[in-house]
Amino acid sequence: MKKIRLITLVLLAAVLLCSCVSETAGNDKNTTLDVTTAQKTEDPDGISELYRELDDNVPNLNFDGETFRFLTLKSIRDVSGMVYDDEIWVDELNSEPLNDAIYNRNMYVMERFNCKIENELAVAEDIAKKLELFMNSDEDVYQVVGFEAAPSVNFSLDGYFHDVNAIENNYIDFDAPWWSSQFFESTGVNDRIFVLAGALSLSMTRSIHVTYFNKRIADEQKVEDLYTVVNDGRWTIDYQTALTSGMYRDVNGDSERDVEDVYGFCSPFYWSTDSYWSAFDIDILGRNNDGEFELVLNEEKAYDGLMKILALCYGDGSYTMAKNEQKTDRIFVSGNVFMITQKLACAELPEYRNMQDDYGILHMPKFDEKQKEYYSMPYEIFQTYVIPKTNVDPAPATAILEALCAETWRKVIPTYSELVLKGNYLSDPQSRTKVDAGIMYYLRINNIASSLYRYPAEINKPSDFTSNLASKGRRMKFYLDDFNKVAFGG
Repeated sequence: MKKIRLITLVLLAAVLLCSCVSETAGNDKNTTLDVTTAQKTEDPDGISELYRELDDNVPNLNFDGETFRFLTLKSIRDVSGMVYDDEIWVDELNSEPLNDAIYNRNMYVMERFNCKIENELAVAEDIAKKLELFMNSDEDVYQVVGFEAAPSVNFSLDGYFHDVNAIENNYIDFDAPWWSSQFFESTGVNDRIFVLAGALSLSMTRSIHVTYFNKRIADEQKVEDLYTVVNDGRWTIDYQTALTSGMYRDVNGDSERDVEDVYGFCSPFYWSTDSYWSAFDIDILGRNNDGEFELVLNEEKAYDGLMKILALCYGDGSYTMAKNEQKTDRIFVSGNVFMITQKLACAELPEYRNMQDDYGILHMPKFDEKQKEYYSMPYEIFQTYVIPKTNVDPAPATAILEALCAETWRKVIPTYSELVLKGNYLSDPQSRTKVDAGIMYYLRINNIASSLYRYPAEINKPSDFTSNLASKGRRMKFYLDDFNKVAFGG
């Protein structure tokens, strides 16, 4: 197996300071485009040359007009209402930077290999049914399938997908910066890699959790420059709690905390709470000397982390009733809250584009200043890519995936960050995403992560951490033994 380095996906290694963005839309029909009718446009100005200096190692291949059929998610399940149908396919140029970057990427790959790409969209439930159906019928319909990350890695243990590393004449370069090495390290089983994630998984980028802050309120409150705080390594959850704790103001004078008042912090508990596992650098699953999965949870640090979360979310300056993303977005874009935890993709929403106040984006805060690096975690159902076992000749699909992913890294990611998000970079080479096997394989270990953070945080009941850990811990050996037997064939 090629050595897997710990390489950060470039966009995820940066803090984006952004204001307005452009919105893109997908479609739900089957689409095929013949390269002979394709249009091309010049690359937009402002895209960094840094991304264009490294070529992939796929040789000159000619697929004689062969069609590569993708089955991908019709919409990533996102309670904020975001729909990401454009990851693999857009129909035409429309002068929207992201749309056109994806279109031109596809044209480049199809022309390069003399092939066609066809993409069919389906909701997650239908993709799961199709995978099972075609496994039973051995019908070679789709060469590549895009599916939710956590379900994908769980399905991979049941023999649905090719081990990409074992494919003869495999063209995937796992060392390349357009693939997420940390994802492979976290979810891989020995030398087997069934599920691919990287730049091509634009939803991975869109779904990372970050901290939005209102610049007008920062000026009014005479808050020190927060980018300096981040660069100095002082951006911790304790700093955030102290900063936001005294910012509540009863604007409408009704003596009730509601969306018309002003707050220091607001967060949707359900999804954003999960991001603190990575932000605090707390591992759930690790590996033993044989490479098998084992529980490595630092219980004391994890409990202390939950208490820090509760102090922030239920503090004097926080709006504690925002248990859904719509309410969080509403209160932030109205200019009534200083900070929120949200996904990066919210910057694409019209409400954020039309927000009167300027805002900035920071990393998720660290556990404390002793923690060396900032981390962020993507929402676990971002789209990953697999080659189904029914693909009888999988090597060509690896060439197409490698080229698409590399070109996404070179062209689409810079477009998303520089043009769509209007972002000025605050580069931090130590910043990176962190995907924990304990969250990706949650179905195999009885969803311990949510039981310890998400559910107790929702109801402000820290005692549930201890009781849930005791309950889960009693059964963890059974779950892990079964998990490892399935994963490693023991």
